[in-house]
Amino acid sequence: MTERLGPQFAHGIKKVHVGCGPHALISGWWNVDIRNFRGIDAVIDATEPWPYADLDFVFAEHFIEHLALDRGLTFLIHAGNSLRPGGIIRLSTPNLEWIVHTHFQTGLIEHGQRLMDTLRMNRAFHGWGHRFLYSKEMLVYVMQKVGYQNITPCEYGQSLHPELNNLEKHGKFSLAGGFPSVIIVEAVRGQSALTLPIDLARVINENYLRYVVAGH
Repeated sequence: MTERLGPQFAHGIKKVHVGCGPHALISGWWNVDIRNFRGIDAVIDATEPWPYADLDFVFAEHFIEHLALDRGLTFLIHAGNSLRPGGIIRLSTPNLEWIVHTHFQTGLIEHGQRLMDTLRMNRAFHGWGHRFLYSKEMLVYVMQKVGYQNITPCEYGQSLHPELNNLEKHGKFSLAGGFPSVIIVEAVRGQSALTLPIDLARVINENYLRYVVAGH
């Protein structure tokens, strides 16, 4: 049996699957999670500096929404800095527009349905460990600001890069009102290191974090 070498080795696996959990391990990838599930390759906190460099690919499906917004930004930065210049990250996350469209009807509506819609909407935000839900515009905005390039929306399971085809396992992808249930984007790491710019930190803090932290 051939020994699997991690990304820290020159000839190791240079494709990292983040937040894999115990049931979505991908063959040929280095599968990591913050919890020591059976079958994973390594335990790492993806919001802290990564022990890897010169990666070709990073993939995270239904992961970033489980992080508080500020921790989501640090994840994007550390993941990007682990990529080689020209390396690619692929992210998949629930689409806020789809959730609003499918979970809450405005206008006149039967009383019992309004109650159920209210519960369903709050479940979408707070259930399953969700911490922050993104619109496509928000995800692209923060990725651009921290330094990613060539951010490209993708179809479910499809990519121009063979290594990134047919990776999604979460299922239940659908369209409603023209809105996809999941946002999927790919982006390229440029030559420069990714960082958190002052203006982005200010926008996030003034318009979101200071209110959320004050409520705890």
